[in-house]
Amino acid sequence: MTAPVWDATNGVYVGNRAAGSAGVPSPLWIFGYGSLCWKTEFPHAETCVGRVEGLTRYFAQRSQDHRGTPAAPGLVATVVRDEDLIKLGLQETGYAGSCVGTAYRVADADARQVLDDLDFREKGGYTREVVRVAHAGGALDALLYRGTVDNPNFDATAIQDLDAAAATIKDAVGPSGPNRDYLLNLATWLAEVGEEDEHVAQLVERVAFGGLGVG
Repeated sequence: MTAPVWDATNGVYVGNRAAGSAGVPSPLWIFGYGSLCWKTEFPHAETCVGRVEGLTRYFAQRSQDHRGTPAAPGLVATVVRDEDLIKLGLQETGYAGSCVGTAYRVADADARQVLDDLDFREKGGYTREVVRVAHAGGALDALLYRGTVDNPNFDATAIQDLDAAAATIKDAVGPSGPNRDYLLNLATWLAEVGEEDEHVAQLVERVAFGGLGVG
């Protein structure tokens, strides 16, 4: 597979598509851990809340096409593998080692269009992967879009400096709306499913309650 080419001016992959050629599970399940938890915008036949092991959710992906602009990028969620956190020296940042999100089953008739739309939606540095999702009824394989640590929009400093990350989220606005709405909507969804996410909670404290400089 040819490596994706980066469009630095617009902060997306050339061709306006996510990277990767991961095989598509059958039936097609999509696992969402960020905006897909609360802003689906694609047809689906079934949903369930599930957990993927070995990945931790962080607001560490610069967004230049949805929740920010090339001149003032926002920060949105990605998930980072445990081994990558260790390589980056970030294992002491309170990583969870797993991530809760929503899995969506897409009907066969809708699969091609849904994948095309998601590839466009996740063009800002994300790569397709297939992950194992544990849920109340068992387990399933699902397609996941992840901003890997080597993609040009990944920002490791956002994991370490929560004050700076929160300041970015508080002020950034992009074509999809204010960055803070993305964070607060995700926090609301996590509360609804009874999941505690320390990273998200610390950012919400800073963004929503003026806690910059605390902790």
